[in-house]
Amino acid sequence: ANISEANHIMEILKLSAEASGQEINMNKSEVFFSRNISRPAQEDLSKIMEVRHVLGTGTYLGLPSMVGRSKKETFT
Repeated sequence: ANISEANHIMEILKLSAEASGQEINMNKSEVFFSRNISRPAQEDLSKIMEVRHVLGTGTYLGLPSMVGRSKKETFT
């Protein structure tokens, strides 16, 4: 990931919002990065995208946003 890719993602999100008529609330949005991206790059990209950088998994509608191999354990 680099700055131009982050800017491209933001352009796509903007076009999608314009086409659908639905705004994306960036204050409620979060980004989670792979371990393969350096910490400084993660911070830079989250600033460019203006979204909160999270270190772990969050929830969406009360459910975990990421499910690992043990689905039974996750949803218990």
